[in-house]
Amino acid sequence: MLFAASAANPQQRRLSQNDRPLLIAEFGLNHNRDRDLARRMVDAACKSGADAIKLQSYTTRYFINRHFADMHPLYDIFSALETDFEFHLLLRDHAVAQGLMFFSTPLTEDWVERLEQLAVPVYKIASGDINNFPLLRKAAATQKPLIVSTGAANAEEIERAITFLEQNATDYAILHCVSLYPTPLAKSRIGRITALRQLVPENHLLGFSDHTIGSEAAFAAVIAGARIIEKHFTLDKSLPGPDQKMSADPQELAALRTAIDLAHAIWGDANSADCHPEERAHDYFGKRSLYEFEGRQLAMRPRHPDYPPC
Repeated sequence: MLFAASAANPQQRRLSQNDRPLLIAEFGLNHNRDRDLARRMVDAACKSGADAIKLQSYTTRYFINRHFADMHPLYDIFSALETDFEFHLLLRDHAVAQGLMFFSTPLTEDWVERLEQLAVPVYKIASGDINNFPLLRKAAATQKPLIVSTGAANAEEIERAITFLEQNATDYAILHCVSLYPTPLAKSRIGRITALRQLVPENHLLGFSDHTIGSEAAFAAVIAGARIIEKHFTLDKSLPGPDQKMSADPQELAALRTAIDLAHAIWGDANSADCHPEERAHDYFGKRSLYEFEGRQLAMRPRHPDYPPC
């Protein structure tokens, strides 16, 4: 997956199966529409080892239908935290200046156009929009890569999305996700990544949008093949907001960075069935050659270059 550079966002990064996992600090609604808080979140995310920060971008009246009375509380939450273009621009410039990738999840189509003005290198598609084909089509038309989450999606919905992406997207990645907030570890279903690998062509990456507390699930996800890890991020879990308590604070994000890097080191390289090159140094003592011994031919140590191998 290639995250393209631009004049406004000069970062270009190619992410492959063998590369260090990409760690995304998902700001979501945790910025509380406070510019100073958002800047400090960028600083802390960078210090904690994040590679990218991500917002959620939307126009509430195009996103939630107030015709339904039971949607009024949700409408009020999102409208109170709706951010404008200037907020995005400030945050993008602050993030890029520190070497972080900046992008967002457009929840309404109008924000795809605005994010194009900000030269984002990739678009994240929320789980709830996995089959929102008007939004997917709008994002795919930018020719930027798409990262698509699969929370609460069944196999048929995922297959429909993959078919669309294969036909319309320049590049894409699929994230395993469990839409429980927070997700108990026992319900994190990391084995689903193996099932997704059967649906997603090998040239596209898999990842994990992590709603668990801690880093254990993300560690397991990287071992299972995830190369993109997304985690909700906050400066302080006691701040007001619906997602603060289930988000990682700076210390937890730093621990997550360490955990997924360790998992990647343990995972190694799946491109070859060969052993580790250093192991071959022990062949002389550990393997055998054929020797004539007491009138018989026996396979014996060492494996000697002057004697035939077994």
